[in-house]
Amino acid sequence: MPDPPARSPAPPIAGAESRREISDAHVATLSAADMSGYWWYAVRQAHVHACLAARRGGEAMHYLDFGCGAGGVMSAVVARFAPREALGLDGTQAVVDIAVARGLNARYADFREPLQLPFRPDAVTCLDVLEHLEDPVRALAHLSSVTAPDALLVVTVPAMPSLHSRWDDLCGHHRRYTQELLDRHLREGGWRAQRMRHVFSYCVPPAWVQRRLLRRVQQMEFPPVSPLANRLLTWAGGAERALGSPFPFGTSILATAVRA
Repeated sequence: MPDPPARSPAPPIAGAESRREISDAHVATLSAADMSGYWWYAVRQAHVHACLAARRGGEAMHYLDFGCGAGGVMSAVVARFAPREALGLDGTQAVVDIAVARGLNARYADFREPLQLPFRPDAVTCLDVLEHLEDPVRALAHLSSVTAPDALLVVTVPAMPSLHSRWDDLCGHHRRYTQELLDRHLREGGWRAQRMRHVFSYCVPPAWVQRRLLRRVQQMEFPPVSPLANRLLTWAGGAERALGSPFPFGTSILATAVRA
């Protein structure tokens, strides 16, 4: 479904200098895929909903999507949980404009600088963001300083440095994470990991063959799949989640953390 005409961008919360964490091609890919029911997004979103649903207390959350992209995750969280307040921040103005055009409360923010928020969030998602930042610890520290004391942080990052390839470079990834590295970055940024596990374990064999054995550069981050394949891959993600992500490997790491 095409995006509606872009509205005037919202003013930045922090940092006057416009900078880009992702390329124009990445912007176009994200805006097309995150609302389409694409299997990878659907599986990740189900994990996020499960993590947020398990947070302590039943009161409505004050929600922040830290690195909101084009707003797909934020839109789904708002629809599912009806938070009292919701805000998305991103370091690329182009995707902020798309999120705003979708009717979401999104703003540009320079994650290198201290944040100024209109409320203190107690539920935060930071999904596939840290790998794009040169200094993720600083960004996590800025985030910790403005969240509520009992804030829950849900994080995903690409995993397994052995899978690093030219594709990661094209996507603007500074690193792929191990659990140990993510735990250290969280700890140094003022967060304490509660649970950490690999997800998308069933994607490892094809990713390893493509990137390490054949050394092919994937041209599209989210290549088109048939409706049947989309359903099967979504089902596989649901089965992995139901089993508690039992394997010690996966193309992503999912973590929940609280302020230290």
